[in-house]
Amino acid sequence: MNQGKIIILPALRNINMENTVGTLNVAYKDLEENSEDIDYAFFEKVPNELNNIISNIHGESQLIELHALDDKIVDMNYLTRRVDSIKQNCLKLTKTINDIVELRKLEKKQANLYINNVNIVEIIDNIVINASNYINDKVIFDTDIEEKFMPCDINKFQKVMLILLSIAAKYSNKKKVLVNLNVVEDNIIIAITFNNKSHKLLNIFKGKMDNPSIDDLDELSLNLFLCKSLITLHGGSISVRGNADETIFSIELPCENSDSVYHLFKSDIKDDEYLMEQIRIEFSDLSEI
Repeated sequence: MNQGKIIILPALRNINMENTVGTLNVAYKDLEENSEDIDYAFFEKVPNELNNIISNIHGESQLIELHALDDKIVDMNYLTRRVDSIKQNCLKLTKTINDIVELRKLEKKQANLYINNVNIVEIIDNIVINASNYINDKVIFDTDIEEKFMPCDINKFQKVMLILLSIAAKYSNKKKVLVNLNVVEDNIIIAITFNNKSHKLLNIFKGKMDNPSIDDLDELSLNLFLCKSLITLHGGSISVRGNADETIFSIELPCENSDSVYHLFKSDIKDDEYLMEQIRIEFSDLSEI
């Protein structure tokens, strides 16, 4: 397959994942199936990233085991916190494996777009509503546009939006994150704005956005690299601007008409299990479950 090949689909693909362990198994299977294309030198830097997460999982499980053997588990809140921590670290591990798989597909030019004509306003509104509910109403969607159809790979677009929203939530000063959408000629402009936790953040974001490296495995660099690559696949661009107090991630995407079948969401879209699973994964490092 060639990178950027566009496949027109009449409906959204949906992956139904039952639980955290199932999610991890799916991610590992995806990595295993792509093993023939892996440059193993790339993975020399991966163990430290994964070992930290695995060590956390192992440590929590040992604490539970010790308390169980000594009959010390009398506080169910303690047990719940330990189990939740294991779940959270499994989600972090899933996120890391998923991102590595996506990076390898991009590098091997095997990343394809599964395109539907969608109402992008509805897509963003759904992402914001569910993400905001997950992190206690900290994200607001503001636009005067009610409907704008455009060709889009829904799952890849959701991933980009969730990565940027998780960055905004993590590095903001705990105030609201604003998502704005405008249409300029044949392009849509999506702006994600938040107040910086530190005055140095804008320069850090610019450095990692303007000089992305697939060999840089720190989480922020990896996330911004993925965002830029996935938006480029859509024929768009992403940039970062602002000042010492405020950061704005700006996405520009072409929204010309396509001959593909229009995809309309069901009325119960807010219960989309795939989106909720992605939110849990992408936001896994923000707070305890």
